[in-house]
Amino acid sequence: MASTADTPRARQLGAELRAARKAAGMSMQALGAKLGRSHTHVSRWENGKLTPSEADAGAVLGILGVTGEVRERLLQLAKDAGDPNWVAPGVDRQLAALTEYERTARTITDVQPLLVPGLLQTADYARSIMIGSGTTRGEADRRVTFRLGRRDVLTRRNPVELVAFIGEHALRYPPCDRGVMLDQLRHLEKWAGRDNVSIHAIPIDCRYSPALEGPFVLIEFDRAKPVVHLEHYRSSTTITDANDVRDYQAAADTLRGDALSVDLTTALIRQIADDMERAE
Repeated sequence: MASTADTPRARQLGAELRAARKAAGMSMQALGAKLGRSHTHVSRWENGKLTPSEADAGAVLGILGVTGEVRERLLQLAKDAGDPNWVAPGVDRQLAALTEYERTARTITDVQPLLVPGLLQTADYARSIMIGSGTTRGEADRRVTFRLGRRDVLTRRNPVELVAFIGEHALRYPPCDRGVMLDQLRHLEKWAGRDNVSIHAIPIDCRYSPALEGPFVLIEFDRAKPVVHLEHYRSSTTITDANDVRDYQAAADTLRGDALSVDLTTALIRQIADDMERAE
């Protein structure tokens, strides 16, 4: 039987169980005592290193007072936790797992041919894209606040390393108002000055690049297997199968040879921003 440890569903389930426990104001020790388990066991459930059985998950949810649709959804996660890959309708379905992956990562390689990577977006840029895709203003504001909170992984004491590959098209042809894009470009210049952030532009005249196949995020860890996260228009996918992940690692290696250096990319971003300012 395949292990359910550290799969995308196990991470999502663990993160949601932790959130439910904190919302109930209960410590891991107290929850463990009620279940007849050690707090270490509960911790391993919450970080996805161990997946509770459906019965154990049901017991946890009962103690925490989680009912209805949320309870059924989390029980289904426990049931299906062994699948190494996960396709889910709705980009928010995997958000807890993605956030947990980002929090524990060593390196995040974000490939975005047509947009600025999420962790580097300004609030106005992100909001503009979300509203343009049909999200209500209120929901967009909620999601933007959450996204900005995720950036803590880049600025905390021991930050994650981010390697961003951005298509030149995304820099030159904004999906938002000119003023919003100008602020976004200046924002990228500031990010490029951080030691743990490397930004590389993929030139428009690059004939073939793996980025032409679509965006992807490769997340690598110190002591866990790497994963790949994909976001589509109305769904998201997390891949942990070793052979599939190796293909994305090879694609990232190819992009390192195709893309501009950090210095040339910073100069390009500055030039585009200066031209945009002069055109106003």
